[in-house]
Amino acid sequence: MPPPPSAGTQRRNRASRFSGAPEPPVPSRSRRAEPGPSDDLVQAFVLRTGRALTRIAEHMPRDRLLEAVGAATDTDVLFRSLQDAAAIGSEITPDAPDPLIAALLRGSEMKRDLLKAEGGALSGPQLAGHLGVTPQGLGKKRERNQVFWLEIGDGFVFPAFQVGKTGLLPGIREVLAAFQIDDPWMRVHFMLTGDRRLGGRRPIDALREGKIEEVVQAAAAYGEHGAA
Repeated sequence: MPPPPSAGTQRRNRASRFSGAPEPPVPSRSRRAEPGPSDDLVQAFVLRTGRALTRIAEHMPRDRLLEAVGAATDTDVLFRSLQDAAAIGSEITPDAPDPLIAALLRGSEMKRDLLKAEGGALSGPQLAGHLGVTPQGLGKKRERNQVFWLEIGDGFVFPAFQVGKTGLLPGIREVLAAFQIDDPWMRVHFMLTGDRRLGGRRPIDALREGKIEEVVQAAAAYGEHGAA
């Protein structure tokens, strides 16, 4: 059993508590950051993907190759070439393209389209500034599903379609509260896709017309068995 502290030590401890002197920091247990890729790893990746893309380009029809090269961004060029790879099987069996790869590419393309639609996506600080809240306040709204959000990499973005002239577009929170699905991508897909319960109109268009209750009802039914 350790001996009790001396009277002098006790006085110094009491004085430090009332003097305002900062206490020594407690070491944090934050997760160690993952190391970035090394140069040789990046070079190996570029080499292998370069060879694959060369084979894909050699199999692509000229008109499709021209269309891919004319895409707006390098990422669009990559996606369009990979779509042809899934179609013609240049990196897999020529007469039997892998359906899983094709499905994954379709899903990736859909996500890219959703991110570009209706003004694209806003960063957290951009939406927080528009709503007049702090980034921390916006984080709480996201956690409570009071705004539309999407996870991209290790961060979040916020679809611009939900923004009104002042604050959020009227009805956004009611629609979010009505959803029975948790997938944020499916929620955004619902808002930007024609819905039969709304006469084929997109929910975002109906919401802009003030049809809040109709969109809320459609959102509540979205994802049910046999409903879409």
